[in-house]
Amino acid sequence: MSSHPLRRSPAFHALPPASIALTALVALLALIIGSVAAASFPRAPAAPFRVLVYSGGTHASPDTVRAGVDAVRRLGAVNGFGVEATDDPGVFDDAGLARFHAVVFNDTADDLDAPARAALRKYIRAGGGWVGLHDAAAGTRDWDWYEGLVGAAVDRGTPVQTGRVKVLDHAHPSTVTLPDLWERTEEWYNWRSDPAGTVHTLARVRVRDGIAGLDEGADHPWSWCQDYDGGRSWFTAGGGAPPDFQEDAFLAHLLGGIEWAAGAKPGDCTATRAGSFQRTPLATGGLTDPVDLAVAPDRRVFVAQRTGELKVVDQRTMKVSTALGLAYPRRSAARPDGLTALALDPGFAENDRLYLLRSESTGNRLVLSRFTVEGDTVDPASEKRLLTLPGRRSTGAGGSPSSGSLAFDRDGHLYVATGDTGPRSASGAANDLRGAILRITPQEDGTYTVPEGNLFEPGTAGTRPEIYATGMRNPYRFTVDPVSGTLLAAGQGTDGALEYVRITGAGPVGSPYCSAGTAHGEAGCAPWGTGGDTTGRTDGGPMGGPVYDYDPGSLYRTKFPEYFAGKWLTYDPAGRHFTTLSFQREDQTFSDPRLGPVGAGELQSVNAVFEDMEWHRPTASAFGPDGALYVVDSGLGSGTGPDGGNEGAGVFRIDHVGDARLPSASVTTDRDNGPAPLTVAFTGAGSGLPDGVPVTYAWDFDGDGATDSTEANPSHTYRAGGRFTARLTVTGPEGTTAMAGQEITVGNTRPRITVRRPADGGFFHPGGTLAFTVDVADDEDGRNTPVDCSRVLVRSQDGTPGALRRLTGSPGCRGSIVMAAGGASRSGSQRISVRYTDRGAPNAPELTGSTSLTLRSAFQEAEQFTSTGGTHGGVVTGSRTAASGGRALTEIEDGDWIAFDPVSLRNTGSVTVGATPCGTGGTVEFRAGAPDGPLLGSLTVPGADDAAGGGAVSRTARLKSSDGTLTLYVVFTNSAWSSEKPDLFAVDWLSFQAPGARSARLVPGPAA
Repeated sequence: MSSHPLRRSPAFHALPPASIALTALVALLALIIGSVAAASFPRAPAAPFRVLVYSGGTHASPDTVRAGVDAVRRLGAVNGFGVEATDDPGVFDDAGLARFHAVVFNDTADDLDAPARAALRKYIRAGGGWVGLHDAAAGTRDWDWYEGLVGAAVDRGTPVQTGRVKVLDHAHPSTVTLPDLWERTEEWYNWRSDPAGTVHTLARVRVRDGIAGLDEGADHPWSWCQDYDGGRSWFTAGGGAPPDFQEDAFLAHLLGGIEWAAGAKPGDCTATRAGSFQRTPLATGGLTDPVDLAVAPDRRVFVAQRTGELKVVDQRTMKVSTALGLAYPRRSAARPDGLTALALDPGFAENDRLYLLRSESTGNRLVLSRFTVEGDTVDPASEKRLLTLPGRRSTGAGGSPSSGSLAFDRDGHLYVATGDTGPRSASGAANDLRGAILRITPQEDGTYTVPEGNLFEPGTAGTRPEIYATGMRNPYRFTVDPVSGTLLAAGQGTDGALEYVRITGAGPVGSPYCSAGTAHGEAGCAPWGTGGDTTGRTDGGPMGGPVYDYDPGSLYRTKFPEYFAGKWLTYDPAGRHFTTLSFQREDQTFSDPRLGPVGAGELQSVNAVFEDMEWHRPTASAFGPDGALYVVDSGLGSGTGPDGGNEGAGVFRIDHVGDARLPSASVTTDRDNGPAPLTVAFTGAGSGLPDGVPVTYAWDFDGDGATDSTEANPSHTYRAGGRFTARLTVTGPEGTTAMAGQEITVGNTRPRITVRRPADGGFFHPGGTLAFTVDVADDEDGRNTPVDCSRVLVRSQDGTPGALRRLTGSPGCRGSIVMAAGGASRSGSQRISVRYTDRGAPNAPELTGSTSLTLRSAFQEAEQFTSTGGTHGGVVTGSRTAASGGRALTEIEDGDWIAFDPVSLRNTGSVTVGATPCGTGGTVEFRAGAPDGPLLGSLTVPGADDAAGGGAVSRTARLKSSDGTLTLYVVFTNSAWSSEKPDLFAVDWLSFQAPGARSARLVPGPAA
């Protein structure tokens, strides 16, 4: 291969896109190009930048190398940028590289000596661009920086065969013109380590095509880009054979990559990279059972709570206020369903109207009402009732709350859904609104009409014309695609499968017509994402979030990038992570007979997002008018926070920050309530930017808009009673800001709750009754003032609290909780919370105090431990059909342990362990506080050779009494064990007994 001579020129400076001038060279250059007509090549605005194509040290065939060089030359000729090619590594010096805006590694891996490597690294750090084709990822085993520049290193390739590439990014210049599924015949690569998350994946391999030699179940990015060490890096696994460089689609792909790497065209390369999004807490205190949210055009966030309260978060002041408080009885034995769903009118900016779906205070019905907002309050008298729906109240004993969802489409139609009543049923009846999605058109006078195109024509006998789609048992969350108008719903099928359904028209779209991915009859449904555990709380089920409508005119600097346009945001049943679902934009057919056709609207890909963020239980999400994502996390449970809210509950905003960071703002105080005058010490610890970048602080203690302090850790004395929102504004060097707020109540002290019975970590028996005693101390009401026990609210995840009655001579209450019945399989822990709201004080609002405790079933599945560890890394939970819970502890070696936290051994005399002697045997020790803590008791499990019959055994150990709550360590030992010997044994369950009680019955069946 011949090389162009390289000439020296002044130092390189990356050109911003705006500086690239348009030239008209196409007509002249088309006459020069011989092998392929110029009209067949992708065209882009011509630009005065230069590209170096380097092919030294390649293992590719000469034909492939030549085809790559010729293709880049032709692209340069047609699109107006300069190209020089060489296989001489001598070009890699400072002066040689300074002439180019991008370097293309043409099927060549690093073959550079130390000075050349240093020059390439300096070039990239100065803002240079790098483009890699196919074998450029063959890498080097001794230069980690180069592997980072590429993004990944090849582990092994497959035989040449046909497959498809899923194009994920339709905004980047290198993929904007590509189809959703791109059929290609080539050598496919397995990577030594998955680059996803460290780079931005533009396209990846469709593994389901059955490509021989490609690892199943692994992610296989095919093309990606990244901002790397000051420069830009773009890679494609294509370009491994001459035919690639004759394909218009691949040439368009390559052209866009070169232009982006050279700085000639903009493109975001951070959308799927870890750390590209920043979560800002907007409200984290005093939220109880938040269930839905909506963002107003002025960026106020409205939050609906099951307690019946509508909260408003003002991002300008960081004030959290209660706009509406609907009266629901304080019922200790039931979970209030209160508000279920929320939607703002499409004309909210002009009419201030919002819609609430809520349960009646009595009865089993849900009501759809319209209210009018005035400032940050809602007048209950503004209510207009549109519709009454069947519903049900929660029992509080493990029952699921009523579910529902509201959403407007682009034509002003309002969609309404409620869950069905049966745990595994969906009627689908023509006149039954349960398990259906309704579509109505709200009217100015507070009524509604039925639009054309619903499932049943108005006046059809035995039908409800409001029904749009029917058959879904529990469409807990749905959304409307703001561009296409398609309805997207997530819910639970009658068979327990998780269903993600795309609805393009009225019809039966769920069970009994469709479930677990299978249609029954002429169903117009397409559920995806089947499988998984759907038992338990409804709000732990599948969640369908919003579809992103990218607004290029938005000036909000941290809006989500265009990559997310049209993608459906969802979150999993456990509520722990988010995913995006992408759909086929058009019908496609393929030449390979193994690859069947796909239709527009079919699921194209599912991709994780925000993987570096931890959540408790995300319940609702919505994009705001600023292009940021807003999320409600409902926290760990009802009333478990110190202020009566859910522990961990909050309203959060997620911004796309890319390679930059927004400053963070955090407010901590030594107190947030008390009598006047009240001196509060504030600290901004945790605020600022990484790496000590300087920021400024501005504190507004009383909410009047004036800056009261610019210190990082000031104090302030409040002299008048009332509730104030102290606000901290943190400003970075580029003018970016962050705010945080803290409510301060002056003139009232938060009541303090103490649960005297039962003990935290104590044991219960399913179906049994637990005595309950709680003390309340309130400074304003007096320590010895009798407590109004009706104001004490006890909530149990899996029990039914009874009415509390006053204790004689004590400011407390007593009562009982009947735990839900169940057999030995009912295991694990249950959360109990207690709340008390005082009566307030003159010029000061009421305050809520709360506490919580954990109770454990006396029968514990061993695999439900809190933590594990030990000399050999801890135990492993393995599937065992014969085990009582279908799983057992395996790979138990000397020194391994499991821990349960918290545990109270008060009134516990012994523990029985169900195990399988499938190994060498050993001792089970019970220790307090640490693996080597005080020994409370022990038992021996025989080895396989010593056990009669080889089946499961149960062994009992007496336990020493222990006061208080502790972490109970279960330690497995056998000093004779070695790595050459089998594991000690398998453990299935533990059963704790009161003093003098008989040991647990034997659970038959092997666990090993």
